[in-house]
Amino acid sequence: MRSKKSLYFAIISVAIFCVLAVVVGLLIFYFVSPDIKETPENVEVQVVDGEYYVITDFNAQYDYRFIIEQNIDGEYVEVSTILEENNMTNLSKNTDIILNAGNVFRIKVAYVGENGRNGNFSDYYDWTVVLPLDTAVPTFENNVLSWNNVLNATSYSLKVIYPTGQIQDITNLQTTSFDFSTFDAGDYKVYVTANGNEYFTPSTSLIFEFSVR
Repeated sequence: MRSKKSLYFAIISVAIFCVLAVVVGLLIFYFVSPDIKETPENVEVQVVDGEYYVITDFNAQYDYRFIIEQNIDGEYVEVSTILEENNMTNLSKNTDIILNAGNVFRIKVAYVGENGRNGNFSDYYDWTVVLPLDTAVPTFENNVLSWNNVLNATSYSLKVIYPTGQIQDITNLQTTSFDFSTFDAGDYKVYVTANGNEYFTPSTSLIFEFSVR
């Protein structure tokens, strides 16, 4: 009987020792791991294949924690925290972030060690969403150049190349057509540019060729 009790006691003691060893190991790993002395210095948003990415300094020793805050009614609110193995994160595929033109964000990044602890965060990077306008598609009929209405465009511009090679810029058009009836007959080329407000980048069509008769 005593030998069985001794065996049970030994098994329980070993089990307790193993649990304590694991706990102590985790505590040592978490608290004794060296501090992260590096801090990301460069943070920016770039467009890659039509999608928006936050990109920061690469460091092979660490993972990366991105914190995204949005300005809502004059105050910054944290809308997303992302842990990445690479030095970039895709904003366009982040369902927590609404990339409407004019939305204002600020972003900071820290390196993350094996124990999951952050180093110091970078300075905030301020970013306002600016979206490209769609491209106008010109057509020509009865000496009138026309193009589709581009969503969020506030005006249109034409760069007209005459048969002689002369170039004329026609700006601030508020309609989606232009009458060439008063122009001399000949073969012309034109670019149509859609312009927007400060939160949209202009877009220019491919060169379009037509003949005035």
